[in-house]
Amino acid sequence: MEKTFFHKNLSKKEEGIFAEYVTSKLEGIETLLTKFEDDAAILRISIEKFDKHDAYDVELRLDIHTKALIAKETSHQINKAVDLAKDRLLAQIKKHISQMRDKRTHKAIKEEEKAGKLSEINIEEHC
Repeated sequence: MEKTFFHKNLSKKEEGIFAEYVTSKLEGIETLLTKFEDDAAILRISIEKFDKHDAYDVELRLDIHTKALIAKETSHQINKAVDLAKDRLLAQIKKHISQMRDKRTHKAIKEEEKAGKLSEINIEEHC
C-alpha cells in the first residue's frame, strides 16, 4: 500500500506527531488489504489545522482499484481525529470486502457460471 501525506497550517512539531501517530495506526488497514497488490491500494492522508477553532481535520482516502473510500473526522486533538477516521475507514473496507465476496455467491452469477459450464459441455459433445 502506497501512502501519501498532506498537511496544511501545521507546525513542524505537529507534522512529526501526526506522521508518527498515523504510521503506528496503519497496521489494521494494511492487514485487511493483504489480498490486494501493493500498488493497487493508495492511501492519501491529509490533515488541516483550523486556527480559529483550534481543531484538526483529518481525511483518509483509500483508492482501491475498484472503489475510493473516504473517512473524514474533525477534533480538537490530532490523535482523536486520526483514531475516529481510521475506525470509519476500517468499517468501510470491511463492508467493501464483504460486498465483493457476496457478489460471488449471488444467484445470478451462479446461474451464469452454470450456463457457461453447460455450453462448454455441449461444445465438447459436438466435437
